[in-house]
Amino acid sequence: MAKSRSIAGAWRRHAAALLMLAPLLAITASPAAAADAAVDGRPADLDPATVHPACFDDLVSQAYSGEASVERVLLTNCPGGDAPTRSYRDRRIYERPRDTSQGESFATGWVASRFVGTFDGGRLVYELIDNGGGTGAFSMLLSGRLKTGAEGPMLVDLVLAPAGDRCTGGIDTAVAVDDRLMDVAQWVTPFDVVSLILDLEPEQAPDGVTAALGDEAAQAVPGCAACCVGTVVLRLDAASLKPHAGAQTDLPVAGESLHMTYDGIGEYDDGASVCLAKVVGARAADGPDPSADPGRASNAGTGAGLVGGSMADDNPDARDDIRIPLEDLAALREPLLACIRDKEHKK
Repeated sequence: MAKSRSIAGAWRRHAAALLMLAPLLAITASPAAAADAAVDGRPADLDPATVHPACFDDLVSQAYSGEASVERVLLTNCPGGDAPTRSYRDRRIYERPRDTSQGESFATGWVASRFVGTFDGGRLVYELIDNGGGTGAFSMLLSGRLKTGAEGPMLVDLVLAPAGDRCTGGIDTAVAVDDRLMDVAQWVTPFDVVSLILDLEPEQAPDGVTAALGDEAAQAVPGCAACCVGTVVLRLDAASLKPHAGAQTDLPVAGESLHMTYDGIGEYDDGASVCLAKVVGARAADGPDPSADPGRASNAGTGAGLVGGSMADDNPDARDDIRIPLEDLAALREPLLACIRDKEHKK
């Protein structure tokens, strides 16, 4: 069984390896579009939080294709922009019209958007989700510079960062830290957490986990899009959507951490997950007060609906019982491997 890779980007080479956002799609506007975008040069009187999710429809449909032809995003007067929306966890959701071209109705999915914030240089950042009509909910971040053109306010100089499908690297929250940085919490599976502890890059994870745990344990550890076990919080530059200082090898900064719940990690009964719960729980018990986390914007257990994960119980009172700084994960490697090799944990 091929395990999912939560986010298909380069992980940092340090022991506290971080999940990275997928390869960025930097979308450069054509000269004509750039000229159009510079008609006024000043942002229109616009509340970015009220932009209709239909305005991002064309863009999100290309996010995972590797081809990005959308050079600008109009923020008003979008096709479908007068359609009703529904709300979930501060996201606005636009249901695409059903396809009736063959006399039958086919679900065509939905687009969700949430405004993250305004950053230096007049850049706006949005969290977007694309659903094509099935169970997948594909997250991404969009950073763009706000301009006013002949057609109204728009985003140009686009940087699009696909993140993942639900538990496999999907975005839980993205929160502005200051005028340049933001914290992004991405969902992880037990397989992802094991990979992090083992300091494996995404390309190495399938073979690396097998080599470290053995075939049976590696095949059993959950890594599916509905197998949420927590989140990893990373600090990103809002303009580039790259790590906090723009360097792939930067060590974690304060606030970059793994978040899990005891209920979530205890839900899985395969050998590796049982050992993961044991060593992570022991580390949390020895660490600082896990409930003191003012930088966390939402709970890891509140992702039902959009995330659809196994720990997504939509309980507003759920809290992150376990919080481990990323730089401390390397210390869990040997205890984890020792537990997995010890058959006693299965009794």
